[in-house]
Amino acid sequence: MAKNFLETFLQNYMVPILMLLLLVLVIIIVYHRLRFVYLSYRKRQYHTKISDALTELTFSGYEGELLKAEVAKFKSRFPYHKKWFKKLLLSSVLDLSLTLKGDLIYQVREIYMAFELHKHSLKLIKHPYWYIKCIGINHFQTMNFVHGQKYIKSYITSKNVILRSNAYIAHLYLTTESFDSLVDYPTPLSRVNMYKVIDVLYMKHDTIPKNIASWLEAKNESIVILGLKIMVFYNYIAAPEKIVSLLDHEQIKVREEAILSIGELFLIDAEEALHSQFDKEGKLLKIEILKSLTVIGSETSVSFITSVLKRKHMDKDVKMELLRSLKSIDNQYYDTRFILDLEIDSMKAHLNCAYL
Repeated sequence: MAKNFLETFLQNYMVPILMLLLLVLVIIIVYHRLRFVYLSYRKRQYHTKISDALTELTFSGYEGELLKAEVAKFKSRFPYHKKWFKKLLLSSVLDLSLTLKGDLIYQVREIYMAFELHKHSLKLIKHPYWYIKCIGINHFQTMNFVHGQKYIKSYITSKNVILRSNAYIAHLYLTTESFDSLVDYPTPLSRVNMYKVIDVLYMKHDTIPKNIASWLEAKNESIVILGLKIMVFYNYIAAPEKIVSLLDHEQIKVREEAILSIGELFLIDAEEALHSQFDKEGKLLKIEILKSLTVIGSETSVSFITSVLKRKHMDKDVKMELLRSLKSIDNQYYDTRFILDLEIDSMKAHLNCAYL
């Protein structure tokens, strides 16, 4: 009895319901696919027209009420009320801003505001999801929308590392304040964000922070490293003693950056300090020290390298770097020494011929 009831229920009710659900699912998938194809076609259709119209507006130099009037004409010619069209327009404005230089960038910003696209970006910043907030923040940064800085500043202390980082970089880009205050920044910066800070300095054509030397004394390790990178970027050589003193820093990343900076800035007075530091470091930093000595090394380094090469049980990678450095500093001396040492002679053969 129960078996017959179950078979009847499945046959008369469950199977039709499942078939109906499957049909609905197929219709939904087909609808979304057709809608995607249609919108893709429409976007391709309007993309060139939008680009042409934006280019005309940019180079026209229209301002104020005249610009608003031209924007109103644009809206009347296109399906501006559609969300997909506004997104396409915003994307085109952002792309245009990235390709232009000089005063034209400010003209594109005026167009961005005339279309009220900044309000859309602000909605993204106020969105509950952090990754959506980052998109809106990136819009304000790309458009150099300085009025939006007040909406970004609150996220500088966010618990979300990525959101906090994006907000801080955008804040640096949009602010008119000096970069000197960075010396007190308490949160660690990633390598990527360090290069973003330097990129902001480059794009804004800012001079080197006036207190850059004090960055090397910061408690935040990443600020010390950033300070060294900025010194290298600006070829700043006014604080050699402070750079050399970082060879004794407790953090290996700081010591590594100091070693690299000595070579990049050609601090020849640091030669003996690198000699003294050599035996205190592990393999990787030994190699970095030798790379810097390759740049600033003199006859003193030739003697130092020769003495190290005579040691037994030397790591082969370090030994190869020693020879490479020696060859760069004094090629003639390199050619005439260690002829009877079979291992070194073999390494020299590899250095002399890249095919071996």
